[in-house]
Amino acid sequence: MRSLPVVALPEVEGDLRAAIVHYSSWRPDGEEHILRMYDETVRWIEWNPEAFPKKYGPVRRAILKHSYYIVYFLIEAERSLVLAVLDGRRDPKEIRSLFGGRKGRTSRQPALRRHGGGGSATRT
Repeated sequence: MRSLPVVALPEVEGDLRAAIVHYSSWRPDGEEHILRMYDETVRWIEWNPEAFPKKYGPVRRAILKHSYYIVYFLIEAERSLVLAVLDGRRDPKEIRSLFGGRKGRTSRQPALRRHGGGGSATRT
């Protein structure tokens, strides 16, 4: 077990906005609820990223508690990299296709967001 800092691609912010819209459509506290679940999941990933199963090749998944939403991430040498936060009921082919575009950018994209402290850095 090793702890690693967690960073997220900028696209994850858009994923979270979509989840907020979904939850806010039927929960008055939808935004707060989904962000709280996301923050808790990120803390678990930071604590022990290897505890989560591989789902698509090296891409691991962490399910948000009491939710269909999943954090998909990679473990790199010095960090865990969040690629996406998606509704797990989506077509697996669509999910794999999305990873292809995002994983290809990871080594060339220095502007990653860091999580930690008082909450996720993807919040604006």
